[in-house]
Amino acid sequence: MNAQPARSRNFMVGVLLFLAAMVIGLGTGAFIFLSQSTAADPNSPAYSTLPPATYVSSAPAPVAGAPAPDFTLKTLGGDAVTLSKFRGEPVLINFWASWCVPCRLETPDLVRAYEQHKSEGLVLLGVNLTAQDTLPEAEAFTKEFKISYPVPLDQTGKVAGELYRVLGLPTSVFVNRAGVITRVNVGAMTGAQIDQYLGEVLK
Repeated sequence: MNAQPARSRNFMVGVLLFLAAMVIGLGTGAFIFLSQSTAADPNSPAYSTLPPATYVSSAPAPVAGAPAPDFTLKTLGGDAVTLSKFRGEPVLINFWASWCVPCRLETPDLVRAYEQHKSEGLVLLGVNLTAQDTLPEAEAFTKEFKISYPVPLDQTGKVAGELYRVLGLPTSVFVNRAGVITRVNVGAMTGAQIDQYLGEVLK
């Protein structure tokens, strides 16, 4: 005689459990989506993403253990620099732009590290993505942070886009004395990280 009410109660419990599972699933999905969106936010404190590269290359992006792709660029001061001419010296290539907020956070430590290690032969090339920046802004940036190392200008975007496949700023490429990449770091580095990674190429 009580079978019908019991079945009704079981049915309602099943419906409630189903609805609860749906709510939990939707909430979890929304959390994951928002987390992923935040990680890719171009205003993230870690790095600034770039628009699709003008140059498309079938070559793989440079990685640790590979020779550093050679390039020649004119600097903000008007001189020409060629990476291969620094063979035998430790090199740090830092890709940046004046609008890149994480670059502003990182630059003081780069300046400090360069001044500290230049007597050991350290070469620091602050490659400005001039194709996505402006010369006046780049120059103002270097004056603001008292940058003393050379600032090559990637006016076509070829070095960053084709040779080094830069997808976010800042990107730093550490090259040892043999011209081989030891590390590629995407995103702003702390002073401690800069010192650690430079230690790998200053040997």
